[in-house]
Amino acid sequence: MAMTRLTDIAGLMGEAVEAAAAGQAMGLAVLRAEMEALSKVMPGAEPAEDAAQAEARHAAEEAEIEAGFDNMPV
Repeated sequence: MAMTRLTDIAGLMGEAVEAAAAGQAMGLAVLRAEMEALSKVMPGAEPAEDAAQAEARHAAEEAEIEAGFDNMPV
């Protein structure tokens, strides 16, 4: 009788541990989903541009600024 009670208690403890682990896993899954969603709306979430793209963008910005100066009255 005493051995049966011990195995019953051990079984209940095992179920409690499994339930706690499942709860933690679910909480971590929610946290991961929240972090992924936030990473989509934060600045800098776009992949980094390579050097050629950065140089082309910079040259276009410089050309636009220079074009604005050329149209200024003297």
